[in-house]
Amino acid sequence: MKPVTFIILAASLLPMALSAAPAVKLDVPKTAAWTGQSLPFFIELQAPGSFTGTPSFDLPQIPGTVILKLGSPVLGSKTDGDTEVFTQRHEFALFSQARGSVELPPITVRFSHRKGYTGPSFDETSQTDSAELSIQRPPGSEDLGFLVTTGSLVIDETWDPQPGSVKTGAVFKRTIVQRAEGMSGMALAPAPDTGPVGIRVYTADPEINDRIDRGSFSGERRETLTYLVQQAGQHTLPAIRYVWWNPETKTLETKTLPEVSFSATAPPVPPEKPSPARFLWWLLPVAACGAALRFRKPIAALARRTHDAIDPPARRADRAFLRACSENDAPAAARAWATRRVMHPEPRTDDWVDRELGVLHRQLYGRDVDATWSGRALADAYRRTRRQTEAAPAPDALPPINP
Repeated sequence: MKPVTFIILAASLLPMALSAAPAVKLDVPKTAAWTGQSLPFFIELQAPGSFTGTPSFDLPQIPGTVILKLGSPVLGSKTDGDTEVFTQRHEFALFSQARGSVELPPITVRFSHRKGYTGPSFDETSQTDSAELSIQRPPGSEDLGFLVTTGSLVIDETWDPQPGSVKTGAVFKRTIVQRAEGMSGMALAPAPDTGPVGIRVYTADPEINDRIDRGSFSGERRETLTYLVQQAGQHTLPAIRYVWWNPETKTLETKTLPEVSFSATAPPVPPEKPSPARFLWWLLPVAACGAALRFRKPIAALARRTHDAIDPPARRADRAFLRACSENDAPAAARAWATRRVMHPEPRTDDWVDRELGVLHRQLYGRDVDATWSGRALADAYRRTRRQTEAAPAPDALPPINP
């Protein structure tokens, strides 16, 4: 090869040789935190060109630990020798109720980028390094169980209506709102869902409102408890005590929602009205039994159709699947999903549902898996997908005549 030709070829290949390889880097500024305290970490994506699309992160399932993604990524660039490297920096927060050492496993990241500012897009899949974290239990909190760590926690409650003397069958709604700085509403303590004898307690999914304003992170958890008075007598709802660790003062702080007492009386029994046709009472059950026996097949078919119209089989299958997830019953959840997926309409899934189904299948058929499985993430992902499906506009029943 002639020297001139070699120099030209080398010069044409030089930008390719200097192009930086795509990479992901884990940055954990602080590896130690108190129980229930926000522990931030960052994942930085690096590519030799501008990013396209939205990256996805396979966040690990760690017992007693919640990992949340915060805000939007910070875009930037830097130079590596003569090469410009584009960066995306994503922030996450980890809240753990574990004690001692906690391993943050490698996180798989999928993203797309160009080589430079224009041109085709390239898909990348990479993993971060792992990290060893230390979760320290505050002194004096060993017997408290669930613990929140924050410098500011505000707790309010409202009643609708205010408890007082009522009749059995009355209903009270109690709304408890917690607000904390540096916390997510997901990491705040749930309200107790039990009541005394004679009071039935119903709970709804908590409403989580997290805010990020100029780097300041705050969370709100709003829960509504519904109390149904089932028995007459004097009732007392016990006080609710919230305990949290203040890392600024290094003290345990508490707030107690006071107990609530009220009385309930049975409604008066209406007087029995004599029936003019009392002597014909025996004819009604005989006639009903004869009609049911004569038309038993049409009645059974009508009952099945009516039941399916009011409560479709697909909806019943959804409830069975979500109930198995809420009870953390992996085999029952797998059976319920196998039944649901062959029914009409077919269930829609997205990346979140598919990933959680993969976790379920690995729990059942994989090796070296944890003894316990939590179906909460799978249930939440499926509910979100179902809400999106129900909110989508229905397709036209007939195609256009003259397209």
